[in-house]
Parts: sequence; structure tokens; C-alpha cells
Amino acid sequence: MRSKEIDANCIAILGAGNGGHAFAAYAKSKGYKVKIWNRSISVIDAIKKNGITSSGVLEGHFNTDLATPSIQKAIEESKLIMLVTTADAHKEIAVQIAPYLTNDQVVVLNPGRTGGAFEVSNTIKQHNGPFKPQVIEAQSLLFVSRCTKPSHVTIAGIKRRVPVSAFPSFYNEEAIPVLKEVSSNFCETESVLNTSFDNIGAIFHPAPLLLNVARCEDPYVKYRHYIDGVSPSVACFLEKMDNERVAVAGAYGVHAISLKKWLNLVYGSAGENLFEIVQNTKEYQNVIAPSSLDVRYIFEDIPTGLVPISSFGEAAGVPTPHIDMIINLATSMCNKDYKSHGRTIESMELDKIPSYLLKEYVTLGDEFYIEIMNQESVLEE
Repeated sequence: MRSKEIDANCIAILGAGNGGHAFAAYAKSKGYKVKIWNRSISVIDAIKKNGITSSGVLEGHFNTDLATPSIQKAIEESKLIMLVTTADAHKEIAVQIAPYLTNDQVVVLNPGRTGGAFEVSNTIKQHNGPFKPQVIEAQSLLFVSRCTKPSHVTIAGIKRRVPVSAFPSFYNEEAIPVLKEVSSNFCETESVLNTSFDNIGAIFHPAPLLLNVARCEDPYVKYRHYIDGVSPSVACFLEKMDNERVAVAGAYGVHAISLKKWLNLVYGSAGENLFEIVQNTKEYQNVIAPSSLDVRYIFEDIPTGLVPISSFGEAAGVPTPHIDMIINLATSMCNKDYKSHGRTIESMELDKIPSYLLKEYVTLGDEFYIEIMNQESVLEE
């Protein structure tokens, strides 16, 4: 059974972690009806009982309209469905929501990491019959936020700009204005190839953590992920990874933004080199590093960030030795084969699309692909 009539003022937030808490408080401050879902009953109970208290750049106490462990109840009536889970859960969530979605709804991946829109769109299509809700991929999370405990969030910063695109991007004109009403900091970009290849978290999260693993696992050490964890040498390594990411994007006709330029655009940070720019980013000053490798910086950013970038690179003949080094290091340290479990050209169902047609495909969608294949079949005959 499909959802009730859609309410343009209703937002469903799927995931009540750092980003979910921040989005719920922010949307309520803007006057939206907010429904929040989480699989953890204890978190939902805390939000039901206490609402959400926000500190930092957004101060206030906000009561959600519904906090529920039922994903169906959360998304019914909601115009915007904001996925704010880790990207490694996108496919599972897409399976759960697919039977209840309609054409009038917009699913937003906050963020999609690399290839999220492909994975979610394919999964919905497999489980949703004729219904085709619009899927938007955000390049990064709008907020720099941390939950101090359930129902309490500190929002340290709100990004000046977060590029977004629908898949396929001919939906942009219709779908993105709905998202920009929530925040004008969302800005349209060309396609989901841009949001995917501009996955800055893939460069910024796993490598500094792995290169500081002794500090990370020392119970007596508390350090800041960016300010203390990104030394001049680590910054140099990150730039090499970043150059590979930009080169892979270029092979598909996408002009990816460099890490240094991104920090300047999003946070206004400046400096002579990456190390200085990171040190001068005030939003990073108090971001504490994780205390183990069992965190999203590894189990999310490796399989849904570095692995797909490496896979795109391999398909295009672009080497990614430094990216592959971090994938292999994480695989060895965590005893998990991230390459076989991560997003790849094959798992995203892009392996049958020639690389020179990928930009047109992300713009026009399946209909374009079917038309091209039919034309090629005719030529072969």
C-alpha cells in the first residue's frame, strides 16, 4: 500500500545520528513538519521524551512531530526523504523504503559518497515496480555536527555550499528547488558524477585515521582528527590521493574540485599549502578523532568512497596507487576485503555503459541507454 497524500511541508529524516539530529533541529527551526526514523529504539525513545536540544551555531530546543522505528510511518506524506545514515546502509534502506515510495517524493542522500545515487536508484527500481521517485545526491553533509548523547547535538558549522544533483540530472529543475527551500546552501551541480567524484570525505577521513592508528587506539590519548592528525607529511600524502581522485574524474569528462579549493569555498579557509589550510579551518578545531578503527571513517568511507573511485579509475585506465594503498591498509588492519564488499562499476550496474557515454547517461537516464543500445543493435544488423 502506497503512502498518503504528500505534504510539501513534511520532511522524513532517516537516521538519528550526528547528521540526523542536526537536520531535524534545523528543519524544525525552519518551520517544517519533521518525522525522524532510527532503527535503535533507545534513540527514538530519547527523542520522543526529550525532543532535540541543539547547541553551537543553532541554539534551541525542538520537538519532532514523530519519532518512530517504523520506516513506513516516517516516509508516508513526506515530500522530502532525507537519508542521513552512513552510505554503507543506503542499499538496505532503499530496499526498506521502496514499497512505500511514490513518484511525488524526493529521496536525498546526505551525502551519497561515491555512486550512492546509482546504488539507491537501482535498488528502488528493483523493489518498487512502476514508481520512480526522484533521487538526489549531495556531495557532503550540510553540517559539521556531533551528538553528545541521544537527543542532544552540537552543530559546529554549516557549510556555505553543498553541491547536489538528481539522477538523472534532467530532474534537477524540478527537484532541487524543493531542497533549496530547506537551505539555500544547497546548490545545483551538473550531475551525480560531480557529487560522486567530489567526495572529499573519502580523502579526508580514512587516511589520517590509519596513519595515526597508534594514537587512535591508545586509551590515554585524545587528539583532534584534522588539526593533530593531519601533519605536514600526512597532508602531502592526502594531496597525492586527491590528485588521483581528480585525475579519475577527468577521465570521465568531470572537472573535480581540489581538496584545497573545496576548503576555501566551503569554509573560507586559506593557506600556502594543504597543511596550513587545514590548520586554518576553524570548524575543524575541536573535531575529536575516533578511538578505534570500527568507525564510519573506515567502514563507510573505504567501501563507498575509495573503492568506487579506484574502480572508476581501473575502468578508465587511470592508476590510483595511493588510494589503493589506503584500501589495502584498511583491508589488512581490519581483516575485511573492502574491494569485494564495496561499490564497483559492476555493482553500480555501470559496466555495460561505455565510459564516453557516461556523462550523457547520468543526464538522461535509462531511456538514453536503451535508445543507444537499440541503435547499436540496428547498426550491427
